[in-house]
Amino acid sequence: MLCRLIPYRVAEGPTNMAIDEALLDLVAGDPTTAWLRTYGWSTPTLSLGYFQRWADALAEPRWRSAATVRRATGGGAIWHEHELTYAIVIPSRHPLSRPNTALYRAVHAAIASILAGRGVDARRHGDLASASDAPHPFLCFADRDGEDLVADGSKLVGSAQRRRSGAILQHGSLLLRRSKTTPELAGVADLADEAADPRAWSDLVAEPLCRALGMEPALGVLPDDFPDRVDRLERTVYRDPKWNARR
Repeated sequence: MLCRLIPYRVAEGPTNMAIDEALLDLVAGDPTTAWLRTYGWSTPTLSLGYFQRWADALAEPRWRSAATVRRATGGGAIWHEHELTYAIVIPSRHPLSRPNTALYRAVHAAIASILAGRGVDARRHGDLASASDAPHPFLCFADRDGEDLVADGSKLVGSAQRRRSGAILQHGSLLLRRSKTTPELAGVADLADEAADPRAWSDLVAEPLCRALGMEPALGVLPDDFPDRVDRLERTVYRDPKWNARR
């Protein structure tokens, strides 16, 4: 199976979320190809997990004036600033579609291998510690899921999924360096002598992720109507206050 690559691009939060969902729709309608893209955020943005409460974001002063979008995936809130974000969509017939941990582990193992080559020993959190019954913190990167990648006590990679009949979207973040807004969260460049340029990391990550899933990377050419699909989702979902404040 081919894994179609979309070159790195930067966009606002609602646009990024609309593109990811449009790719999910694309693969659900045509399960012969997978898609992978890496991207950045033109404005630092707080993305809320699908099940999180809007009131919890408003309760903390640092988020009240922040650009905010609600994801279609679960998990905790993520502050998107100094990071590389990826999204991969595979058909549900792909061997790694079940169980849901299979795709997490394959993608995270590939990223861990890349980080190891840069001098960062990142490991699956579930291999380092037992599960905790403590309440989940608001920020995703302050939390620890068993599939997360952790180095020197800092979470560097977290991902989330959305499943639809015929396709699975998984997107996630590689934290590259500390933000002034979230100084409690260290990134790769804070732990090792590494640059925090997301475009450079995109070049390192994209093709190996495809191959880690047993697919051949190839340049992606999107359908002519794809921008219209993205625009519709952006307008009717991700820029709609009713969506973002729905919980």
